[in-house]
Amino acid sequence: MSVTSTYTFLQGYFNGLFVGQNAVSAADQLFTASPPGSVVFTVHRPSGEQLVDLGKLINTDANVGMVAKHLISAGASLTSGLRVQATPWINVPYFIQSPAAHKPSDMLARVNFDFHIETPFGCTDIDGTISVFLFVFLDSQKHLHVTVDGTWFSFDGGWLFCRGKASDGLKAALPGVRKEIQALLPPLTSAIANVKFANIYFLPGDGKKTAGAFVEDASNDASLGLLLA
Repeated sequence: MSVTSTYTFLQGYFNGLFVGQNAVSAADQLFTASPPGSVVFTVHRPSGEQLVDLGKLINTDANVGMVAKHLISAGASLTSGLRVQATPWINVPYFIQSPAAHKPSDMLARVNFDFHIETPFGCTDIDGTISVFLFVFLDSQKHLHVTVDGTWFSFDGGWLFCRGKASDGLKAALPGVRKEIQALLPPLTSAIANVKFANIYFLPGDGKKTAGAFVEDASNDASLGLLLA
C-alpha cells in the first residue's frame, strides 16, 4: 500500500498547524516530493517506507525528567514537553555563523522546550525556549546517522538587572542538556545500524498513513520517512 500525502501549512513551511490529506493506493509508486518551501507540500510515499515518529521517541517521561533536572541546575523550571519540529537549515538561528555547514535544502530536527525562571524583587520573571538541533543524514555507505548540530536559547523578561545572570546560567546548563540529548540518539538508530537506505525525508506530524483528512501541528512533532537501498 502506497500513500500520497498532501500537507497544507497554515503558518508557514513545516511550522504550526497544517491540514493533511492522505490518498491510499494498492499500487506501489516511486518516491517523489514537491520542492521545499511552499505552502503545499506533496509526498508520494512508496509501500516500503519505514516511518520513525521522532516526537514519540523523544518526548517520553524519562527524557522530560532528564531535561528538567538540568534546568534546575540553571535555576529554571521546565514548563513544556519536548517538541520536535523539522526546520530548514536557512531558518536555524545560528545559520549565519556558518552558512556552508549544510546544503540550503537540508532540514534539521529541532528539539525544543520552554522554561521559566523566577527572579528577585525588582526584575520581571523570565520565560524562554531552549532548542537543540539534530542533523539526520546518510553516510557514504548509506547508513543512517543522527548528531547534535547545535543549541540555541531565547527568552523574554529579566528586567531590570537579571538578564545577564539568567543568560550565564543557561549557557552553563546547555552543555549538559546537549550531552543528554546526544545520549538519547543511539537508540534511534541502533535497530537499523547496518541497514542501508536510499533516501530519508521529513514529514510533518506523526506521519500517519490512514486515508482521509486530518489536522496536526508541525511545531510539535515531525517524522522521518526511510526508504531501503
